[in-house]
Amino acid sequence: MRLRPTAWLLAVSVIGAPPWAAPAHAQASAPFEVVTRREPERPSHRTAWITGLAGAALVGLSFPLAEEADRRYDRYLLETDVARIDERFRDTERMDRLASGALLSGEALIAAAVWLRFVHRPRLERRVTFAVRPSRCALSLRF
Repeated sequence: MRLRPTAWLLAVSVIGAPPWAAPAHAQASAPFEVVTRREPERPSHRTAWITGLAGAALVGLSFPLAEEADRRYDRYLLETDVARIDERFRDTERMDRLASGALLSGEALIAAAVWLRFVHRPRLERRVTFAVRPSRCALSLRF
């Protein structure tokens, strides 16, 4: 019967436990340190919105410029004065190039706005920081 000595040894160890060996519930009664959770910083999309609106404005501006170029071309076709034909053609080409430039620039700005808003992820915190505070590590390196 080895059960009796084992039970006796267990009873003696529980009764004779030192007073500093407090039960688990007494140790856990101290309040835990409250750690506030920082919400992740959301990047500002202001640059993307401004770029997109500027692109949309340029695309919208290209249509009246193209209509003006068409009107100038119609005047060029109706011109009979030899001295003014070259001038009207240059005006037509200049307005057509302005319309094309506005359209292409606007489309490029809209594409850049889409890239800035949905593809590009700005880095919100630096990889190596140096902070002198008693509650923080002096040097932090993040990967």
